Amino acid sequence: MRNKRFITIFLILITLIAFTPTVEIAGSAALRSRVAEIEQRRNQQQAQVRDSRNVLSGIESGIDELLAVMEYYEIRMENALEAKEVVELDLLHSEIQLIYAELELDQAREDRDLQDQLFRARFRAMHEQGPVGYLEVLFHSASFMDMLIGFEHVRSIAQRDREILTNRIAAEERFENALADLTTIHRSLETLHAQLEEQIDLLEEIADEQYATLTVMHENERYARYFLMLHEAELLATGAELGEAQGELNRALAEEARQRALEQQRQREAAAAARTADRNNNFTGPFRWPVPTHSFVSSYFGNRPNPFNRSQTQHHSGIDIPAPTGTRINAAYGGTVVFVGRSGGYGNTVIIDHGGGYRTLYAHNSRNRVSVGDQVTTGQHIADVGSTGNSTGPHLHFEIRRNGTPVNPRTYFPSLTR
Repeated sequence: MRNKRFITIFLILITLIAFTPTVEIAGSAALRSRVAEIEQRRNQQQAQVRDSRNVLSGIESGIDELLAVMEYYEIRMENALEAKEVVELDLLHSEIQLIYAELELDQAREDRDLQDQLFRARFRAMHEQGPVGYLEVLFHSASFMDMLIGFEHVRSIAQRDREILTNRIAAEERFENALADLTTIHRSLETLHAQLEEQIDLLEEIADEQYATLTVMHENERYARYFLMLHEAELLATGAELGEAQGELNRALAEEARQRALEQQRQREAAAAARTADRNNNFTGPFRWPVPTHSFVSSYFGNRPNPFNRSQTQHHSGIDIPAPTGTRINAAYGGTVVFVGRSGGYGNTVIIDHGGGYRTLYAHNSRNRVSVGDQVTTGQHIADVGSTGNSTGPHLHFEIRRNGTPVNPRTYFPSLTR
């Protein structure tokens, strides 16, 4: 008989092992792989976004630096143009002065030539007349004084002609010197003007190059912004995809946990069934009194007046053992806990399966101290006396059931008077 029971338990355990599903649902492995792949893709896209932002930041910094350089060259251009305007005004003034100086020099030369001609003519006439001219002055003089005056007059005229010619030659030299000085100044201004034009041409070339570079940089900035926006959009989409995949994985893991819990429950129930099968025909008793500190019974098994309506009669399916709240309740016999919780008018209840079709019930408890599936031994502390459910005061309602039907506990406790 013992070998037969052992074989039965062994076969049940083998069945449990054979039909126990794997802990991890097949889909969760694929979901984990998918989440890892999406996270790797997201990390790559985050790096792309960082790189794009760095590129855009570098381009923007380059544009700012180029604009600062362009502003510097614009100031230089403005200064050069202002200087050119000043030089052009000076050139215009110099040209006017040169025109007047040339006119004055021409006039001085004409005056000098005229005076030179007059002087030469007068000198030639005096030379041609020779002594006759002096004799004419002598013969036509009324007195010696008149003669002296006449000679002095002729001499002063010649002297005057020479002085005028000398002055006009000196004036011509002054005008020539002034014209030379003006010409030197004018040429210096022309040189400066040419240098400024060359500088302006160079600045214009630099400005053209800077504007071309700025145009390229703005184009690069536009492309960098576009790629940054594209990478950010991809990252956002990947984040949403990752959230969805993680949600699916979490749901799968939760389902796996639920399946594991169910499987563990099935295993516990199967193990309990195996143990029950082992002792189905082994219940020999006897039951032990469930409240060892209190033996008084306030209500016995069978018909009795309804405690909540004395005019009515009800069938009492157990016995009531009064005791203070919190008094220890022990298992009447070893077995498997099959129910723990509230059960209608019973309040907090514990039911223990002892095999052989026997179960005991402990009701109105203030506290239950065991859980479903626990294996308890005879006399183990399983609950505390209370008054939960339909109760007139703290007590233990104790039942013995055989094949699901309550039986009179007196059969198992002969000391009971009823």
